[in-house]
Amino acid sequence: MKIQKTTTSPPQLTGILVPMPEEIEIILARMRVDEVYKAGKRIFYIGAIHDNACVVSLSRIGKVASAVTAAVMIERFKVDRIIVTGVAGGIAEELNIGDIVVAESCIQHDMDCRPLFPQFEAPLLEKGRFECDEALIASAVEACSHFIAHELSDHVSKVHLQELDIHTPEVRRGTLVSGDQFIGNTTQLTKIRTEIPDAYFVEMEGAAVAQVCFEYSVPFVVVRSISDKADAIAHVDFSNYIKNIARHYTWALIEGMMKKI
Repeated sequence: MKIQKTTTSPPQLTGILVPMPEEIEIILARMRVDEVYKAGKRIFYIGAIHDNACVVSLSRIGKVASAVTAAVMIERFKVDRIIVTGVAGGIAEELNIGDIVVAESCIQHDMDCRPLFPQFEAPLLEKGRFECDEALIASAVEACSHFIAHELSDHVSKVHLQELDIHTPEVRRGTLVSGDQFIGNTTQLTKIRTEIPDAYFVEMEGAAVAQVCFEYSVPFVVVRSISDKADAIAHVDFSNYIKNIARHYTWALIEGMMKKI
């Protein structure tokens, strides 16, 4: 009689990237940190959230900074997936402050190497739109929907929600556009809407991380809460949102997804 050996797969490791110090602080305060690794000016925190292994880092702001952080995370820790979270500006008219959007695909709206390459295409990759992983999209939508329906008031003060006129947030899916610009005026907003008609929300990191993940064949998803409408008062709403709401949203989104993984 042969005895079959059972083998167990190594635990899956999730990489988590957030751009703002306020957001990473609340994650670190609530995760189990087992090890700290430093590379250049970046710090990676290795541990677990709800017993699921993860490595968390401050991506920093902008495409170059976040791409470098993602590449180091993949090379050093061999992560099985990457979640990018934080805040974004709403491009689509129906988006409101406090909504959550899960990216289906990501485009760098300021990538333009014409006439050498088509607009938005990453040179030498023959690709300008980077698709998020469908399983991670589904997990994010489920976790975010549960948060909005059942836990919002547990995480965020009703007073702060009312200050920004947040009453019934929604979870949506759409195209993310990223660039090294804070979008906060009509000219910028109109340009994006004209050149990328399906652009849904905008920030400064996600599409860069998407390109890195594509090159390394690492599944990824970008999940952002809407901090402003990318208009003339975007900077006012953004500052208020970051201070009083963003970090609580970020933790709730990460906690919910880590429970689902």
